[in-house]
Amino acid sequence: MAGPRPNTFLIGGPKCGTTSLAHYLSEHPDVFLGYPKEPSFWSVDLKRSEAVVRLRGLDDYLALYRRAGSAKIVLDASTSYLLSEVAVARILAFAPDARFIVILRNPAEVAHAYHMEKVFNHQEDVEDFETAWSLQQERRAGRRVPPTCVEPAELQYLAVASLGRQLERVTSLVRSEQLLVLFTEDMARDPRAVYLAALGFLGLPDDGRTDFPVVGGAHFNRFRRLSRLYQAPPAILKPLVRSAKRLLRAHLSAALKSRMTAAIAEHRPRAAIPRSFALDLRRAFAADVALTEQLTGRSLRHWIDET
Repeated sequence: MAGPRPNTFLIGGPKCGTTSLAHYLSEHPDVFLGYPKEPSFWSVDLKRSEAVVRLRGLDDYLALYRRAGSAKIVLDASTSYLLSEVAVARILAFAPDARFIVILRNPAEVAHAYHMEKVFNHQEDVEDFETAWSLQQERRAGRRVPPTCVEPAELQYLAVASLGRQLERVTSLVRSEQLLVLFTEDMARDPRAVYLAALGFLGLPDDGRTDFPVVGGAHFNRFRRLSRLYQAPPAILKPLVRSAKRLLRAHLSAALKSRMTAAIAEHRPRAAIPRSFALDLRRAFAADVALTEQLTGRSLRHWIDET
């Protein structure tokens, strides 16, 4: 299929501010972000939900970007590509000059937030994070996996949040000039500076943006049954739900969609992790943090300090 093709990939990590950065970039006049934001087309080793869109091949994928027009940056923002063992290599075969953006965060925080996301999306049925963490070995053996879970590998919270190991795979494939590594804590401290770094990497002019709201922060379902129908519908209803989502996106104003989202989801801080479990998490991720330090040249001791 001729036409615009994705040339930039915001590949993760999950719960690291990728949704916020994708939102900021999507409002730049030289950027086009397709819908859905995360088609996850190239992570063929991981199963993906088809509740939003069904992609049967490359033509379906490229159709997501047909309205990009003359946009300089055509963006695919799929966090599954960082976890996938094959996605980056497949993207490079498709677009050898593609640019990649990775955002890194304290892996203990990533695991905690990712668990919340899996509960929200009805892929995880154990709401207590410490309990869910303790089930990883059993789930690797195929037991205690929720029937609504599309990809059991995404319940392996240690592997999902080991971003150093994933970054190592990326750096072994992607030339340094094609890769930008950012940090969530920098975005929290000075989002405009991080945004400008992304624009510079992409060769885009400053559009003067000064508003940097957090998008996709901690959120919880108000109405679990309604949410499950929307997030993880039965197979027989998936085509209907896909159509409804497309219609809502096409015909509702941004303000109305925001009010609808607020009506079905509440935003509040996640429950604090007990101190003893927090120490276990830091120890579990210590080697991966050391690898991240080696790959980025940045001191990250504060991620695993036990004080």
